[in-house]
Amino acid sequence: MTIVVASDSHYARAMLMNLAEEIRRRGDIDAVIHLGDMEGDAEWLRGRLTIPVYSVPGNCDMKFNAPAEVVATLGGVKVMMCHGHAQRVKYTLDPLAYRAMELGVSVALFGHTHARCLRNEGGVLLLNPGALKDGRYALIEIENGDIKMPRLLEL
Repeated sequence: MTIVVASDSHYARAMLMNLAEEIRRRGDIDAVIHLGDMEGDAEWLRGRLTIPVYSVPGNCDMKFNAPAEVVATLGGVKVMMCHGHAQRVKYTLDPLAYRAMELGVSVALFGHTHARCLRNEGGVLLLNPGALKDGRYALIEIENGDIKMPRLLEL
Protein backbone atom coordinates (compact mmCIF):
# COMPACT_ATOMS: atom_id res chain seq x y z
CA MET A 1 0.00 0.00 0.00
CA THR A 2 1.33 3.44 -0.95
CA ILE A 3 -0.05 6.54 0.77
CA VAL A 4 0.46 10.24 0.07
CA VAL A 5 0.43 12.39 3.21
CA ALA A 6 -0.17 16.13 2.91
CA SER A 7 -1.00 18.95 5.32
CA ASP A 8 -1.42 22.69 5.47
CA SER A 9 -2.40 23.28 1.86
CA HIS A 10 -4.08 26.61 2.73
CA TYR A 11 -6.01 26.82 -0.56
CA ALA A 12 -2.82 26.66 -2.64
CA ARG A 13 -4.77 25.41 -5.66
CA ALA A 14 -1.70 25.16 -7.91
CA MET A 15 -0.01 22.81 -5.42
CA LEU A 16 -3.21 20.76 -5.06
CA MET A 17 -3.43 20.44 -8.84
CA ASN A 18 0.23 19.43 -9.00
CA LEU A 19 -0.27 16.83 -6.25
CA ALA A 20 -3.36 15.38 -7.95
CA GLU A 21 -1.44 15.17 -11.23
CA GLU A 22 1.52 13.50 -9.53
CA ILE A 23 -0.84 10.92 -7.97
CA ARG A 24 -2.46 10.21 -11.34
CA ARG A 25 0.94 10.07 -13.08
CA ARG A 26 2.36 7.56 -10.60
CA GLY A 27 -0.66 5.30 -10.77
CA ASP A 28 0.41 3.29 -7.69
CA ILE A 29 -1.04 5.49 -4.92
CA ASP A 30 -3.71 3.71 -2.85
CA ALA A 31 -4.84 6.56 -0.57
CA VAL A 32 -4.27 10.19 0.37
CA ILE A 33 -4.23 11.57 3.90
CA HIS A 34 -4.82 15.33 4.33
CA LEU A 35 -4.00 16.58 7.82
CA GLY A 36 -5.95 19.83 7.81
CA ASP A 37 -5.72 23.49 6.96
CA MET A 38 -7.84 23.55 4.69
CA GLU A 39 -10.48 20.81 4.83
CA GLY A 40 -11.97 22.22 1.62
CA ASP A 41 -8.75 21.18 -0.11
CA ALA A 42 -9.29 17.59 1.01
CA GLU A 43 -12.81 17.81 -0.45
CA TRP A 44 -11.32 19.16 -3.68
CA LEU A 45 -8.99 16.12 -3.87
CA ARG A 46 -11.89 13.75 -3.14
CA GLY A 47 -13.74 15.20 -6.11
CA ARG A 48 -10.83 14.60 -8.48
CA LEU A 49 -9.30 11.32 -7.35
CA THR A 50 -10.71 7.80 -7.47
CA ILE A 51 -8.81 6.64 -4.38
CA PRO A 52 -9.77 7.17 -0.72
CA VAL A 53 -8.91 10.56 0.78
CA TYR A 54 -8.76 10.55 4.58
CA SER A 55 -8.77 13.89 6.37
CA VAL A 56 -8.88 15.65 9.71
CA PRO A 57 -9.60 19.34 10.33
CA GLY A 58 -6.88 21.78 11.27
CA ASN A 59 -6.97 24.87 13.44
CA CYS A 60 -8.16 26.92 10.44
CA ASP A 61 -11.04 24.50 9.72
CA MET A 62 -13.46 25.58 12.43
CA LYS A 63 -16.60 25.21 10.29
CA PHE A 64 -16.07 21.51 9.61
CA ASN A 65 -17.75 19.07 11.98
CA ALA A 66 -15.30 16.19 11.88
CA PRO A 67 -13.21 14.35 14.46
CA ALA A 68 -9.93 16.11 15.22
CA GLU A 69 -8.21 12.74 15.50
CA VAL A 70 -8.73 9.64 13.39
CA VAL A 71 -7.22 6.20 13.89
CA ALA A 72 -7.32 3.82 10.94
CA THR A 73 -5.65 0.57 10.01
CA LEU A 74 -4.03 0.93 6.60
CA GLY A 75 -2.20 -1.97 5.04
CA GLY A 76 -2.19 -3.71 8.40
CA VAL A 77 -0.63 -0.74 10.22
CA LYS A 78 -2.52 1.26 12.85
CA VAL A 79 -2.18 4.97 12.01
CA MET A 80 -3.19 8.10 13.96
CA MET A 81 -4.05 11.21 11.96
CA CYS A 82 -4.35 14.67 13.51
CA HIS A 83 -3.48 18.24 12.64
CA GLY A 84 -1.43 18.65 15.79
CA HIS A 85 -2.68 21.93 17.22
CA ALA A 86 -4.62 20.16 19.99
CA GLN A 87 -1.42 18.29 20.90
CA ARG A 88 0.56 21.58 20.94
CA VAL A 89 3.14 20.25 18.47
CA LYS A 90 4.64 23.72 17.95
CA TYR A 91 6.05 23.49 21.48
CA THR A 92 6.81 19.81 22.02
CA LEU A 93 6.01 16.45 20.46
CA ASP A 94 5.62 14.73 23.83
CA PRO A 95 1.78 14.94 24.04
CA LEU A 96 1.51 13.61 20.47
CA ALA A 97 3.88 10.73 21.20
CA TYR A 98 2.09 9.89 24.47
CA ARG A 99 -1.32 9.95 22.78
CA ALA A 100 -0.03 7.71 19.98
CA MET A 101 1.36 5.24 22.53
CA GLU A 102 -1.92 5.34 24.44
CA LEU A 103 -3.80 4.46 21.24
CA GLY A 104 -1.33 1.72 20.36
CA VAL A 105 -0.56 3.09 16.92
CA SER A 106 2.62 2.55 14.93
CA VAL A 107 2.51 5.92 13.15
CA ALA A 108 1.31 9.38 14.22
CA LEU A 109 0.78 11.77 11.32
CA PHE A 110 0.51 15.49 12.03
CA GLY A 111 0.89 18.93 10.48
CA HIS A 112 0.37 22.44 11.88
CA THR A 113 4.03 23.50 12.17
CA HIS A 114 4.64 23.60 8.37
CA ALA A 115 8.02 22.02 9.22
CA ARG A 116 8.95 18.51 8.22
CA CYS A 117 9.52 15.95 10.91
CA LEU A 118 10.40 12.27 10.74
CA ARG A 119 11.45 10.61 13.96
CA ASN A 120 10.84 7.63 16.19
CA GLU A 121 9.59 8.32 19.69
CA GLY A 122 9.01 5.38 22.01
CA GLY A 123 8.49 2.99 19.13
CA VAL A 124 6.05 5.32 17.32
CA LEU A 125 6.97 6.93 14.01
CA LEU A 126 6.09 10.64 14.12
CA LEU A 127 5.69 12.18 10.66
CA ASN A 128 4.92 15.72 9.56
CA PRO A 129 5.12 16.08 5.76
CA GLY A 130 5.61 19.85 5.90
CA ALA A 131 3.24 22.30 4.22
CA LEU A 132 1.71 21.39 0.89
CA LYS A 133 1.36 25.12 0.19
CA ASP A 134 5.17 25.04 -0.06
CA GLY A 135 5.11 21.95 -2.28
CA ARG A 136 6.01 19.48 0.48
CA TYR A 137 4.39 16.11 1.09
CA ALA A 138 5.35 12.61 2.18
CA LEU A 139 5.01 9.11 0.80
CA ILE A 140 4.53 6.08 3.05
CA GLU A 141 4.81 2.55 1.74
CA ILE A 142 3.43 -0.34 3.74
CA GLU A 143 4.32 -3.88 2.78
CA ASN A 144 3.07 -6.97 4.62
CA GLY A 145 2.11 -4.86 7.64
CA ASP A 146 5.53 -3.17 7.84
CA ILE A 147 6.30 0.46 7.11
CA LYS A 148 9.14 1.12 4.74
CA MET A 149 11.10 4.29 5.45
CA PRO A 150 8.77 7.17 4.55
CA ARG A 151 10.01 9.66 1.99
CA LEU A 152 9.74 13.42 2.35
CA LEU A 153 9.14 14.79 -1.15
CA GLU A 154 8.59 18.07 -2.99
CA LEU A 155 6.47 18.90 -6.01
